[in-house]
Formats: sequence, C-alpha cells, structure tokens
Amino acid sequence: MHKKFLLASHGLLAKGLQSSLDILTGKGQEVMTINAYVTEEDYTPQITAFIDSVGEEEQGIIFTDLYGGSVNQRVVAEILAAKKKNLFVIANANLGVVLSLLLSAEEVWTEAYLQEVMQTAALTLVPLTLPSGNAAEELDSFF
Repeated sequence: MHKKFLLASHGLLAKGLQSSLDILTGKGQEVMTINAYVTEEDYTPQITAFIDSVGEEEQGIIFTDLYGGSVNQRVVAEILAAKKKNLFVIANANLGVVLSLLLSAEEVWTEAYLQEVMQTAALTLVPLTLPSGNAAEELDSFF
C-alpha cells in the first residue's frame, strides 16, 4: 500500500527534519512539510490538501512536533472533520521515528504496528552520561 508523509511543526523544525531525511535516505522530497507560524499565512489549507491527497487505497501519516500544541490540535481537528480512517498522527515526533516509518517495509500500517514502532522509539531516547576523563581514549569506547 502506498504511504504519504507530512511533517508539521512550529517554525522550521519540519523543514530541518526533511533536510536530515534527504541527507540520510535521499527521500526527503517524498515528505511534505508545514512550517507553521513562520509567516502570517494560515496553514490549515496545507493540512486539508494533504488529507485530501491521501486516496482510499493509500495510508497517510502526519508527524507533529508537540502533543497538544496548536499544530497538533489543528491536524487532529482536520482529520476528524475529514472522517478518513486511513490517516494516522504521531505527536512529539523525532527523526528516529520518522526514519523508521519512512523506511518501513510493513505493507499495511495498523494501530498495533504503530504502537510497536512507538515503543521501540521510546527505548532509543537515551540520556548520555559523558565521559569525564581523557576524552580521546574514552570516546573510542563510548559508542
């Protein structure tokens, strides 16, 4: 099943994630972006255009930067208004989560599959304790 991707954020985070995806995978241009509040322009039409572009035989996923934030709220409201069952939203998205789904070989996404991806992503959020001794020696064993 064909998948469509949208990154929606406050400011230029979405554009930055798209740039990183392009560097790492060459697929950055396959991901649409909304960089909200950079201009006075209402970004709602961009959300609805993405939603409308996802056909019945496709799945779409919208990554937002902040759960409960204004961008996330607008995305959820527009999806609910569209009454489409083939759209998913992931809030508090990061590069690792987007990469996982952009490169996913899963034919059809389900809520269970996305929950599994989120659980794996949570495990990869790791606070690092930096070495305090000889940095050159410790850096080799750090990673």
